[in-house]
Amino acid sequence: MSDMRDLMVELAEKILKENCTKELIDQAEDGTWQQKLWDLLEEAGIFTIGIPEENGGTGGDYADGFHILRLIGKYAVPLPVSETLIVNWLLHDSGFQTETVPTTLSIKNDEHIHIYEKENGFHVSGTLTDVPWGRYAKKLLTLAKIGNETHLVLLPLENVQIEKMNNLAGEPMDTIKIDQLVAQLQLKVVDEAALIERAQQILALSKAVMISGAMEIILDMTVQYTREREQFGRPIHRQQAVQQYLAILAGETAASLTITNKAIETFQQNNDVYELASAKVKTNEAAGKVAELAHQVHGAIGVTHEHRLHQLTRRLWSWREEVGNENDWAEKLAIKFLNSEDATLWEFLTRTNSKKSSGVKVKD
Repeated sequence: MSDMRDLMVELAEKILKENCTKELIDQAEDGTWQQKLWDLLEEAGIFTIGIPEENGGTGGDYADGFHILRLIGKYAVPLPVSETLIVNWLLHDSGFQTETVPTTLSIKNDEHIHIYEKENGFHVSGTLTDVPWGRYAKKLLTLAKIGNETHLVLLPLENVQIEKMNNLAGEPMDTIKIDQLVAQLQLKVVDEAALIERAQQILALSKAVMISGAMEIILDMTVQYTREREQFGRPIHRQQAVQQYLAILAGETAASLTITNKAIETFQQNNDVYELASAKVKTNEAAGKVAELAHQVHGAIGVTHEHRLHQLTRRLWSWREEVGNENDWAEKLAIKFLNSEDATLWEFLTRTNSKKSSGVKVKD
């Protein structure tokens, strides 16, 4: 970990530990925008990590940003931090200026908006579904069709119709209906398939990393609870069944942290989809086990509104289904292996083939 990463992680954790309380998360899930916390994160430069300072960013690299996103998951931050950070990465890659206002994205195979150039601007129309934090976002990064070309566009969300919906975690996942005239737009012709693949990979890794962060604090909470809760005159962590649950929780959490760390490192170096897909598969599978066992150990108290556990486990259940579940990413791994020219299954799984970088080719 670099010196800068140490400082950024320490600063972010200090901000979140002091401000992202259970009460704040409850308020956010009830519909209150947490502007004070947003301002603190903006002042700390969280939304532009991984972007060079000469381009208006905080500096550092993608790996620094993903380690910050682990904290976002750990503290169940009820703000579009990952979305704004990822939008800024994609904007920087495309030569656009970065944003510090709440920003979201919708980059999918089956959804586009349509733009028609007019004398006094651009007419923009279309419907986008499951847009994270759509009701609070000031701008939206998406794909647009202009004639036969696909453009990346940063669209101001003014005078749009929003159908409010939430995921299981209580986070906004809205439908946005657009039919407006915009004076100016940031547009760039893109390779649609390549951009969608890159966006989905970054989003998937961000979810895996946030899941691992949530698991980390769930494990800490569960261990602490077993030390404080007594039954038959002694702490329940001395019971063999509880010890077994804790061992499984610790193992799943450690495995998730390890595989996401490896995926972050690989993404930073060469963007190999193998590590990323493996991380999403593992964290998705572990999320179900961790949530189940944590609730079993906590008993009835864990599902009450007054306890914090449900705020984290609901996010595990939501995030594991977003940007593809474990079956979707396992299928990507299977296709990658089947299209490989000279790697055996064992070499593919263990990455021991000396030709692993060139020997695995994915066909469209």
